[in-house]
Amino acid sequence: MQETLSVQESGELVRLWRRRQTLSPTEMGDMYRIVGGALKACNPPEVHVLGEGRQELVAQFIYVKVLRLDIDPDESDDNGTRDRAGHSAPSSAFALCAYFRRYLIDCTRASAFKRKLSIGDEVTEGQLDAQLGAQHESGDDVGLAEHGLSAAKVQSAARALIAGLPEPERILLCEGFGREAEGGLSGVASRHAIASYHYRAGRLGLVHKREGLPADYARTTLGQWLTGTLGIAIDPENVGAILQVFKILGAEASYA
Repeated sequence: MQETLSVQESGELVRLWRRRQTLSPTEMGDMYRIVGGALKACNPPEVHVLGEGRQELVAQFIYVKVLRLDIDPDESDDNGTRDRAGHSAPSSAFALCAYFRRYLIDCTRASAFKRKLSIGDEVTEGQLDAQLGAQHESGDDVGLAEHGLSAAKVQSAARALIAGLPEPERILLCEGFGREAEGGLSGVASRHAIASYHYRAGRLGLVHKREGLPADYARTTLGQWLTGTLGIAIDPENVGAILQVFKILGAEASYA
């Protein structure tokens, strides 16, 4: 049975949506409550395809598509134009459910690259070991030499990267990626009182929008380091080399 919004909630949703990148913390909470409530009965088939809990997917949807906390207010949208959210603000639970389903469809379409290369969720050293093993077993070339690199060069570049990060990002990288800390990134952020940790981790490249493409990841700090400093394009063909780089980075971060 489809949830419905009251006339008051519908008007509030439109009002908040039109300026959703400049909301106060209280208004963000109101938006989260309205959208979350409207999606309570929304359970499209794509939820089961993605294999994650519906509540987690709803939270990701609100973070990425509703509040849009992963981009700067002054940034342009994917078409190079300002966000026209005010002209297409949903005013009903049906519209929100349709929007949520489109988001999930985008997630499934972009999952092939992510399945091959785990730059999206919190990458752990165990995951890298498993994937590097799979690469070796399949006979793929996972060497760095074809990119003019050696392990020593990558180690040096990794140390420079870590040293140059602002303290909050350095802590997230060293404890959340290098040392596989208990509780993941959220645990690290809680222990060190790091504000807006998910935003920081997204800009750093420790987490990535589920529907994001390789070009999106290339704009993160780690993505720019891979492409600019190391000269490795974010491409499925370079999976082996990227995994080796992440393995070395993780080791260096563990000792930083």
